[in-house]
Order: sequence, then structure tokens, then C-alpha cells
Amino acid sequence: MGALPIRIAILDMYDGAANLGMRCIHSVIHQWNLKKKYNLEIVVFNTRGKAEIPDDHFHIYIASGGPGSPLDTIDEKWDKAYTQWLSHIFQLKKPVFLICHSFQLACRHFNLGKVCLRKSKQIGILPVHTLIEDALFNDLQETFYALESRSYQIIAPNDENIKNMGAQIIALEKMRPTVALERAIMAIKFSEKMYGVQFHPEAELKELKVYFNEASTKETIINELGLEKWTRIVDHLDEHSPIIKTFNHLIPNFLDKAIES
Repeated sequence: MGALPIRIAILDMYDGAANLGMRCIHSVIHQWNLKKKYNLEIVVFNTRGKAEIPDDHFHIYIASGGPGSPLDTIDEKWDKAYTQWLSHIFQLKKPVFLICHSFQLACRHFNLGKVCLRKSKQIGILPVHTLIEDALFNDLQETFYALESRSYQIIAPNDENIKNMGAQIIALEKMRPTVALERAIMAIKFSEKMYGVQFHPEAELKELKVYFNEASTKETIINELGLEKWTRIVDHLDEHSPIIKTFNHLIPNFLDKAIES
């Protein structure tokens, strides 16, 4: 008989919006498993669209990014279901990885910092600064690069709640010595098995090259942020792009740690 499958639940937070996030999540798991050759069973839950929540019998949970405000949905059915699940799954000590919007919601729910609008939208291939050594960052530099696409941020950490939860801030956004603004929290280790990040480590180079060169995407970025911003983004998407290493290691590191535990 073959080995029992490793069951992975993916919580889809895109609410039907066109996105590359879900494709990239499936791709990073697939690429990781080309070497591992585990028997995987992957189930997607339409959490934001239908308030679908996975049960407790999965081995690994990944919650996606998504559009919109993490502040305006607190009374919606899906938001209540998701945040109740967060508390429950945290108590169960199951491996969980939260991406961008899912991470923002978790920070709001656990009251780990101030979730608020940025002065302007952040989009591009940007540096992330790690604060500690952790298995999540194996084979990455102390400063690595990742796709950011966000209008919101987490600042002003609630040190008391972070300490009481046993959590730890493990990465901050890029250094901006000429900007008199607090650096946003980019990653939190909620527990030994639950992580969340404010960027998109699932971003795959070939997908991003297509996306940022689409006429509609290019036009939107130029109209909102200028031609120079679009040019800087695509300049980071050649065969030497630093996101290749992030794609190859960060979520795979989480999956490796989840399997080992």
C-alpha cells in the first residue's frame, strides 16, 4: 500500500477576484514536491466567497492573500468564521502559513499591532529585513527580496499581546532612512508552527513577467505610480531576479518544517 497522503488545506481569500496568487501557491507546492515526491492531497476552501473553513484533519494550512480592506469585514460571516478558525487552529498547534491579507486579518484579530492604510500603495520587488535566525529563512540572506502588493500595513506592535501569545516579530520592511515613518512589520512567528508574512513569497517569476507586462497592469501602475515605478518593477524580473530564491526557499522551508514536526 502507498503512504497515506499529506493533506494540505488552502484557504482562498480572493473572493473570485482575478489573481495569480492561487496559481502561484499551487505552483510553489508542486515545485517543492517534485523533489520530495510526497503523496499530497490538496483541498481549496472558498473562505471569503462562501465562508468555507477546513476541518482539523489536515496536516498543513496555507491562507492566501486577497484584495480589499482587512478592517471593513469584521462583521461579515466569512471574517468571523476565519478569525474563529485562527484562534482554534492556533490552540491545536497545527502548521499554518498566512499570506498578506490573511496575515493582516490575523494581526487585527490577535491585536498584535495597528492595521492601517499606507500613505500610498506599495507594489514591487522590495527588500525584506529579517530580525532573527529561523528555519523559515534557511538559504536566504539576512535581507532578501519579495513581491509586495498592499495598500495596508501593520505598525505599532502591541508588545504585551505579542509576548503573552508567545509570538515574535521576525522581519521588517525595507529601511527608509530619509522617510520619517515607522517601518512596517513584514513577518510574525505566531508560534513554532504558525507564521504570517506581509509579502508574497509564492510569487513566481514567469507569472510576474506576464502579469506586469500586460497592457492593463502596465497602464494602471503608470497612471497611479508613474512610469519609473513600472520600469523598476520589470527591471527586477530578469533571469537573475532575487525573487527566484525567495520562491524556491521560503514556503518550501515552511513545508519542510511542517513535515518534520
